[in-house]
Amino acid sequence: MIGMGARKKLPVLVTIPQLVGGGIVGLYIGDTITLRERAARLARMLERADVIIESAVALTQEIHDGPLERYTGHGLWSAWMGHHTYSLEGKTLVRIDLDPALEKVWNAEQGGGEVQRAIVEGLPKTKLFKVPFRMEMSGFARHEGSIPIIGDIGVVWPLIASRVAERLGICLDFLSYPQDTEAGKRMRCDIVQNVHPLDRGQMLQRFQA
Repeated sequence: MIGMGARKKLPVLVTIPQLVGGGIVGLYIGDTITLRERAARLARMLERADVIIESAVALTQEIHDGPLERYTGHGLWSAWMGHHTYSLEGKTLVRIDLDPALEKVWNAEQGGGEVQRAIVEGLPKTKLFKVPFRMEMSGFARHEGSIPIIGDIGVVWPLIASRVAERLGICLDFLSYPQDTEAGKRMRCDIVQNVHPLDRGQMLQRFQA
Protein backbone atom coordinates (compact mmCIF):
# COMPACT_ATOMS: atom_id res chain seq x y z
CA MET A 1 0.00 0.00 0.00
CA ILE A 2 2.82 2.39 0.84
CA GLY A 3 4.59 1.55 -2.41
CA MET A 4 1.47 2.02 -4.51
CA GLY A 5 0.80 5.33 -2.78
CA ALA A 6 4.31 6.48 -3.67
CA ARG A 7 3.86 5.37 -7.27
CA LYS A 8 0.53 7.19 -7.58
CA LYS A 9 1.83 10.18 -5.60
CA LEU A 10 -0.91 9.73 -3.00
CA PRO A 11 -0.35 10.27 0.74
CA VAL A 12 -0.15 7.05 2.75
CA LEU A 13 0.41 7.26 6.50
CA VAL A 14 0.67 4.36 8.93
CA THR A 15 -1.28 5.16 12.08
CA ILE A 16 0.52 4.91 15.40
CA PRO A 17 -1.43 1.85 16.71
CA GLN A 18 -0.82 0.00 13.43
CA LEU A 19 2.95 0.37 13.78
CA VAL A 20 2.77 -2.14 16.63
CA GLY A 21 1.28 -4.83 14.39
CA GLY A 22 3.74 -4.23 11.58
CA GLY A 23 6.58 -6.30 12.99
CA ILE A 24 10.09 -5.07 12.26
CA VAL A 25 8.75 -3.15 9.26
CA GLY A 26 6.48 -1.23 11.62
CA LEU A 27 9.46 -0.36 13.80
CA TYR A 28 11.43 0.96 10.84
CA ILE A 29 8.47 3.00 9.61
CA GLY A 30 7.93 4.31 13.11
CA ASP A 31 11.55 5.47 13.32
CA THR A 32 11.33 7.57 10.15
CA ILE A 33 9.55 10.49 11.85
CA THR A 34 8.74 11.40 15.43
CA LEU A 35 5.49 10.36 17.08
CA ARG A 36 4.40 13.99 17.28
CA GLU A 37 5.11 14.57 13.58
CA ARG A 38 3.20 11.42 12.60
CA ALA A 39 0.16 12.55 14.59
CA ALA A 40 0.38 16.03 13.05
CA ARG A 41 0.59 14.69 9.49
CA LEU A 42 -2.36 12.38 10.07
CA ALA A 43 -4.33 15.29 11.51
CA ARG A 44 -3.69 17.38 8.39
CA MET A 45 -4.72 14.49 6.14
CA LEU A 46 -7.95 13.90 8.04
CA GLU A 47 -8.65 17.62 8.10
CA ARG A 48 -8.86 17.61 4.29
CA ALA A 49 -11.16 14.55 4.16
CA ASP A 50 -14.93 14.75 3.79
CA VAL A 51 -15.45 11.01 4.35
CA ILE A 52 -13.29 8.83 6.62
CA ILE A 53 -13.58 5.04 6.39
CA GLU A 54 -12.33 2.99 9.32
CA SER A 55 -11.60 -0.49 8.03
CA ALA A 56 -9.51 -3.34 9.48
CA VAL A 57 -8.14 -0.97 12.11
CA ALA A 58 -8.03 -2.23 15.67
CA LEU A 59 -7.70 1.17 17.34
CA THR A 60 -8.98 4.38 15.80
CA GLN A 61 -8.58 6.77 18.69
CA GLU A 62 -6.27 8.88 16.53
CA ILE A 63 -9.34 9.76 14.47
CA HIS A 64 -11.78 10.36 17.32
CA ASP A 65 -10.45 10.91 20.83
CA GLY A 66 -7.10 11.71 19.25
CA PRO A 67 -4.55 14.17 20.63
CA LEU A 68 -5.20 16.70 17.85
CA GLU A 69 -8.95 16.26 17.23
CA ARG A 70 -11.18 18.90 18.84
CA TYR A 71 -14.73 17.72 18.22
CA THR A 72 -14.78 14.36 20.01
CA GLY A 73 -11.30 14.03 21.46
CA HIS A 74 -8.58 15.61 23.48
CA GLY A 75 -7.57 18.14 20.86
CA LEU A 76 -9.00 21.00 22.90
CA TRP A 77 -5.95 20.85 25.13
CA SER A 78 -3.62 20.80 22.11
CA ALA A 79 -5.42 23.77 20.56
CA TRP A 80 -5.17 25.66 23.85
CA MET A 81 -1.41 25.02 23.84
CA GLY A 82 -1.11 26.36 20.30
CA HIS A 83 -0.73 23.12 18.32
CA HIS A 84 -2.39 22.63 14.93
CA THR A 85 -5.63 20.70 15.44
CA TYR A 86 -8.57 19.59 13.32
CA SER A 87 -12.26 18.89 13.83
CA LEU A 88 -14.50 16.01 12.77
CA GLU A 89 -17.52 18.28 12.83
CA GLY A 90 -19.49 17.96 9.60
CA LYS A 91 -17.53 14.94 8.36
CA THR A 92 -18.85 11.45 7.63
CA LEU A 93 -17.32 8.53 9.53
CA VAL A 94 -17.85 5.01 8.19
CA ARG A 95 -16.64 2.04 10.22
CA ILE A 96 -16.59 -1.51 8.83
CA ASP A 97 -16.53 -3.86 11.79
CA LEU A 98 -17.42 -7.48 12.57
CA ASP A 99 -18.48 -6.67 16.13
CA PRO A 100 -22.28 -6.37 16.47
CA ALA A 101 -21.72 -4.56 19.77
CA LEU A 102 -20.67 -1.49 17.77
CA GLU A 103 -24.10 -1.24 16.18
CA LYS A 104 -25.82 -1.73 19.55
CA VAL A 105 -23.81 1.06 21.14
CA TRP A 106 -24.30 3.30 18.09
CA ASN A 107 -28.08 2.77 18.17
CA ALA A 108 -28.19 3.55 21.89
CA GLU A 109 -26.29 6.80 21.40
CA GLN A 110 -28.11 7.94 18.28
CA GLY A 111 -31.47 7.11 19.82
CA GLY A 112 -31.04 8.78 23.18
CA GLY A 113 -27.48 9.89 23.86
CA GLU A 114 -26.72 7.00 26.21
CA VAL A 115 -22.96 7.03 25.61
CA GLN A 116 -22.70 10.75 26.32
CA ARG A 117 -24.81 10.32 29.45
CA ALA A 118 -22.51 7.54 30.66
CA ILE A 119 -19.49 9.81 30.17
CA VAL A 120 -21.09 12.75 31.97
CA GLU A 121 -22.21 10.60 34.91
CA GLY A 122 -19.04 8.52 35.03
CA LEU A 123 -20.89 5.25 34.51
CA PRO A 124 -19.06 2.07 33.38
CA LYS A 125 -20.07 1.63 29.74
CA THR A 126 -19.56 -2.13 29.64
CA LYS A 127 -22.10 -2.66 32.43
CA LEU A 128 -24.48 -0.03 31.09
CA PHE A 129 -24.72 -1.48 27.58
CA LYS A 130 -24.06 -5.10 28.60
CA VAL A 131 -21.57 -5.55 25.75
CA PRO A 132 -17.76 -5.61 25.59
CA PHE A 133 -17.14 -1.89 25.15
CA ARG A 134 -14.07 -0.84 23.16
CA MET A 135 -12.64 2.63 23.63
CA GLU A 136 -13.03 3.70 20.00
CA MET A 137 -16.77 2.97 20.14
CA SER A 138 -17.31 6.06 22.28
CA GLY A 139 -16.10 8.76 19.90
CA PHE A 140 -17.53 6.98 16.88
CA ALA A 141 -21.01 6.45 18.33
CA ARG A 142 -21.23 10.04 19.59
CA HIS A 143 -20.47 11.51 16.17
CA GLU A 144 -23.68 12.45 14.37
CA GLY A 145 -22.10 11.69 10.99
CA SER A 146 -21.05 8.13 11.85
CA ILE A 147 -22.27 5.10 9.89
CA PRO A 148 -21.57 1.58 11.19
CA ILE A 149 -21.36 -1.27 8.69
CA ILE A 150 -21.34 -4.65 10.41
CA GLY A 151 -19.70 -7.23 8.19
CA ASP A 152 -16.52 -8.86 6.94
CA ILE A 153 -14.26 -6.41 5.09
CA GLY A 154 -13.63 -9.14 2.52
CA VAL A 155 -17.32 -8.97 1.65
CA VAL A 156 -18.02 -5.28 2.21
CA TRP A 157 -15.08 -3.68 0.41
CA PRO A 158 -15.61 -5.35 -2.99
CA LEU A 159 -19.22 -4.15 -2.92
CA ILE A 160 -18.17 -0.60 -2.06
CA ALA A 161 -15.43 -0.60 -4.72
CA SER A 162 -17.73 -2.03 -7.36
CA ARG A 163 -20.51 0.49 -6.76
CA VAL A 164 -18.15 3.46 -6.54
CA ALA A 165 -16.44 2.40 -9.77
CA GLU A 166 -19.82 2.03 -11.44
CA ARG A 167 -20.88 5.52 -10.36
CA LEU A 168 -17.58 6.96 -11.62
CA GLY A 169 -17.71 5.06 -14.89
CA ILE A 170 -14.51 3.14 -14.13
CA CYS A 171 -13.99 -0.38 -15.44
CA LEU A 172 -12.19 -2.51 -12.86
CA ASP A 173 -9.62 -4.97 -14.20
CA PHE A 174 -9.52 -6.86 -10.92
CA LEU A 175 -12.09 -7.33 -8.18
CA SER A 176 -11.50 -9.10 -4.89
CA TYR A 177 -13.86 -11.78 -3.59
CA PRO A 178 -14.27 -13.45 -0.18
CA GLN A 179 -11.87 -16.37 0.09
CA ASP A 180 -14.59 -18.86 0.96
CA THR A 181 -16.31 -18.37 -2.43
CA GLU A 182 -15.31 -20.09 -5.67
CA ALA A 183 -14.33 -16.76 -7.20
CA GLY A 184 -12.25 -16.02 -4.10
CA LYS A 185 -10.46 -19.36 -4.34
CA ARG A 186 -9.60 -18.70 -7.99
CA MET A 187 -8.38 -15.23 -7.06
CA ARG A 188 -6.14 -16.63 -4.34
CA CYS A 189 -4.74 -19.22 -6.74
CA ASP A 190 -4.02 -16.49 -9.28
CA ILE A 191 -2.18 -14.45 -6.65
CA VAL A 192 -0.03 -17.44 -5.67
CA GLN A 193 0.87 -18.13 -9.28
CA ASN A 194 1.44 -14.59 -10.52
CA VAL A 195 2.54 -12.40 -7.61
CA HIS A 196 6.32 -12.55 -7.25
CA PRO A 197 8.76 -11.52 -4.52
CA LEU A 198 9.85 -7.90 -4.32
CA ASP A 199 12.48 -6.85 -6.85
CA ARG A 200 14.95 -4.89 -4.74
CA GLY A 201 16.58 -3.31 -7.78
CA GLN A 202 13.24 -2.04 -9.05
CA MET A 203 12.41 -0.75 -5.57
CA LEU A 204 15.61 1.29 -5.41
CA GLN A 205 15.07 2.55 -8.94
CA ARG A 206 11.58 3.76 -8.04
CA PHE A 207 12.91 5.33 -4.87
CA GLN A 208 15.57 7.30 -6.74
CA ALA A 209 13.06 8.44 -9.35
